[in-house]
Amino acid sequence: MARTIAEIKDSMTADLMRNPDVARAYGFETGAAFSSHFSKVSVESLLFYIVACAIWVLENLFDQHRHDVEQRIEAIIPHRPKWYRDKVLGFMKDKTLVPDTDHYDTSGMNDGDIEAARVVKYAAASENADASILTIKVAGEVGGVRQPLDADTEIQLLAYIGEIKDAGVRVNLVNQTADVFHCEVDVYYDAMLLPETVETQCRETIRNYIENLPFNGEYSNMALVDELQKIEGVRIVEMSGATTEVDGESTPTDIDARFTPAAGYFSAGNIIVNMKSYK
Repeated sequence: MARTIAEIKDSMTADLMRNPDVARAYGFETGAAFSSHFSKVSVESLLFYIVACAIWVLENLFDQHRHDVEQRIEAIIPHRPKWYRDKVLGFMKDKTLVPDTDHYDTSGMNDGDIEAARVVKYAAASENADASILTIKVAGEVGGVRQPLDADTEIQLLAYIGEIKDAGVRVNLVNQTADVFHCEVDVYYDAMLLPETVETQCRETIRNYIENLPFNGEYSNMALVDELQKIEGVRIVEMSGATTEVDGESTPTDIDARFTPAAGYFSAGNIIVNMKSYK
């Protein structure tokens, strides 16, 4: 990482002030502070500043070069799930790829046009080692809320994946409504506070935690309890139970300790908070 101009200059002036020959020539003690003998507008100070600027530009060029090389290396390793995730996030609705490539021609498009065309806002890719299938979960966004892509967009996305994927890779695209999360918790609260106030905060905390998990992130009962215990007035939290309803399945799934949503994200369902006075 490139140093600042001030850091580079300080390094050079410190070396100068430690040099005994320079100290004798200028008449100062070895190791003295540069600013105590040279003003900011002195010839020596200005020369060090100019050299420091040149070194700073060079170090930034090296940093940018390293970044470009790392990105290039990342781009030519197309066999990891992360590559597929990044490619799916780069999908552009109603656009076609440059023939025989895996990228779009965005000339004539501004940043706003590109952002509007990239309708896949969330994506995750993982491989099932047993079945040799790459599962890609996706979601769009409407008003800041995660939503499945519409049917026409899903068809376009599947065609896009078919064009960019490696030969022989089988892909399972998951584009469905959020798993619905239900839970029941017993909250022992400080009796000096109104139970209604604490309960409202508990419900908001549960909803925020559930609906703002990282895409395809893992839910855990322990993490939810930890969030609830941060609320003022909450003394003890006990999970009575948690379930989730996956789109297309009629039977809820019990969550014993942890669960990764089938859709990649949750929506809050029936939240039961039993308030109990802590005595």
